[in-house]
Amino acid sequence: MSMSLSVTDFGTLDQIVNSTGQVKQQIDQLTQETSSGYVSSNYAGLGQAAAPALDLSVQIAQTAQLQTNTQNAGSIQAAAQTALGQIEGVASNFASQCLSMETAPATIGTVSSAAQDALQQVAGLLNTKVGDVYVFAGQDSDTPPVPNASGMTQTAYYAAIQGAVAGLTTNGATATQAAALAAATTGANSPFAPSLANSAQSSVDLGGGVQVALAPLANANSNAQSTGTGTTSTGSYTQDILYGLSTLANLTATQSTNPNFLPLVQGLVTTFSGAVSAINNDIGALGDRQDQVNSAQTEFGDTNTTLQSQLANLQDADLAQVATKLTQAQTQLQASYQILSSLGTLTLARFLPA
Repeated sequence: MSMSLSVTDFGTLDQIVNSTGQVKQQIDQLTQETSSGYVSSNYAGLGQAAAPALDLSVQIAQTAQLQTNTQNAGSIQAAAQTALGQIEGVASNFASQCLSMETAPATIGTVSSAAQDALQQVAGLLNTKVGDVYVFAGQDSDTPPVPNASGMTQTAYYAAIQGAVAGLTTNGATATQAAALAAATTGANSPFAPSLANSAQSSVDLGGGVQVALAPLANANSNAQSTGTGTTSTGSYTQDILYGLSTLANLTATQSTNPNFLPLVQGLVTTFSGAVSAINNDIGALGDRQDQVNSAQTEFGDTNTTLQSQLANLQDADLAQVATKLTQAQTQLQASYQILSSLGTLTLARFLPA
C-alpha cells in the first residue's frame, strides 16, 4: 500500500507561510510605532482618522501663526509703551522747567542746552525698534520715521525754528510763536520720513476679521484728541514736543531780559502741558489694546494645546497596548517558525505504514 501528500497538505503549508509573513509585517509595524510613538508616519496609514487629523494639523498651523503674530505685536506694544512713557517724562520735565523760568529767566542757558539734548533723545525714541521693525513707522516698518534723529540740530526743521525764535525781540511773543509753529508744520522742513504721510498704523490680526492697532505713528496721535491748534499746538503731541524743545533750544540769555521772553515761555508751558495730557491718553488707550492682544495670545495658546491633544488622540500610538500586541505577535511568530521547522522534517516514509 502506498501513500502521498495531498494538495490540501501543501495548502496548509502555504497558509502557515503566509500567516508567518503577515505576523512579521505586524511586528515591523508595531516596532515602528514603538520607535516613533505614532500610529503611522503618514496620513494614509491613519485610515479613517486621516481626514480629521489633516484638518486638525491645518488648524494647529493657523492658530500657531496667530499666536506668533500676537506675541510679536505684544512686543511692539510694550516697546511703544516704554518709549511713549519716556517721551512723556521729557515733556513733563520741560513744562516744569518753563514754569521755573517765569521766576528765574536767567536759567535759559542751562535749559537751552538741556533742550538740545532732549530733542535728540525724543527723536531717537521715535525711532524705537523691535528687531527690524520701527515701532512708530506704521505699515512702512522698515523705514526710520525720523531719518536724522541723531542730527536734529543740523536739520532744516531746526534751522527754520531757529530763524523764527531769533525775531523774538522785534516781532513779539505771539508772532514769534506763530512763526515757529508755521516753521515746524511746513512740509519742506519736516523731520519725519515722507513715507509717514501715506502710512497707517500697523495692526495685528486676532482672527475673525478683528484687527487691533499697535503703536501710533511718530508724527500723529492715535486715540488722543488733538491738543489744539493755533498759537500753542500743532495738533500732534510728538510734533508739539519737538517744536517746544527746538524753540527752547534756540532761546538765549540775552533774550531772557526782553519783555517778550516770558510770554513765549508761558506759551511753551501750554504746549508741553497739552502734549503731556494727550500722550497720557494715548498711553492708556495703547494699554487697553495691549491687554486685548495679550488675552488673544493666551487664548491662541490654549486653543493650540487643545488641538494638539485632539491630534495626538488620532495619531499617537498607545505604547502600552503596542507593547502587548508586539509580545503576542512575537509569540505567534515563534510558534509559526516551530511549525514550519517540524514540517521540514516530514518525508513520504513517515506517511507509510510500518
